Amino acid sequence: MLESKWGLRFVALALALFMFLSVNDVFENLNLFNENGDDDETEVLQGMPVEVLYDEDEYYVSGVPSQVNVQLSGNTSNIVRLQTTRDFNVLLDLRERGTGEHEVHFTIDELPENVTAEVVPETAVVSIQELVSQTFTVQAEVDESRFGPAHQLESVSVEPETVTIYGGENEINRIQYVRAALSDNSRITEDRVEEAEVGVFDFQFNRLDVRTEPSNVRVEINVNEVSKTVPVNYEVTGMVDSNHQLVNVELNHETIEVFGSQEVLDTIESASVEIDVDGLDSSVTRDVELDLPEGITKTEPAVLEAELTIEEND
Repeated sequence: MLESKWGLRFVALALALFMFLSVNDVFENLNLFNENGDDDETEVLQGMPVEVLYDEDEYYVSGVPSQVNVQLSGNTSNIVRLQTTRDFNVLLDLRERGTGEHEVHFTIDELPENVTAEVVPETAVVSIQELVSQTFTVQAEVDESRFGPAHQLESVSVEPETVTIYGGENEINRIQYVRAALSDNSRITEDRVEEAEVGVFDFQFNRLDVRTEPSNVRVEINVNEVSKTVPVNYEVTGMVDSNHQLVNVELNHETIEVFGSQEVLDTIESASVEIDVDGLDSSVTRDVELDLPEGITKTEPAVLEAELTIEEND
């Protein structure tokens, strides 16, 4: 066929067509020469957790970052998938290391074959110490700003009262404060229970790299309403029946407890009641209401009783 004129023309046309398609990437777009149909790319995946391998019963490790950034390179579709699933592991293997300070390379596990990865930075400087433990009492402090003007802290207790702290000897010896860190900043107006993370600090309030068991405790907060006990004065108004006389007035409480802000309570020295006897012609017991300034939220008791003794004139 090549010896004929038409055969030569056919071969020339086929070669020209092949060169045209190659120059314009038609084969590649048709996935004829690209097995996966994807270009390679590089992406940085941030915040990958680090798994540390070591004998947790014998040693304590500090200096390991909780998260690292990982640079992924390779097939685009696989990298997109890894960005979503994060189904690979970042490891720091210390099982062959003894006590002391070490610079250790991170390793990556369970990556697809057509993807490579590199931790940024590639290494971490860690300290390995023999594990020691000690029991400490947990203290809890509640910010006074959380209490309204009419409430105050009565008591605060922690359950459990003690925790066991694990760490290297250097960290354990630096412990000065073990605190229940309350994260809730809402206003407290009644007894409540909150969960708090245990924080461990040195004398300069630097947080120490140790492990606590349990890591969280329950904090029971008991509050009181701000109050004050004051005497009660009474004033009689009106006139009993003309043929009778008021012989005696007796209140069922000589003092009452008033509740409100400390600022208002500081201005109150006594409480007053008015007892209306107008037209009465016999002994009677009646409720009387207290006359109190604005800012008092309540009283105990809320209402007083006045026992009125009335006798007929001789």
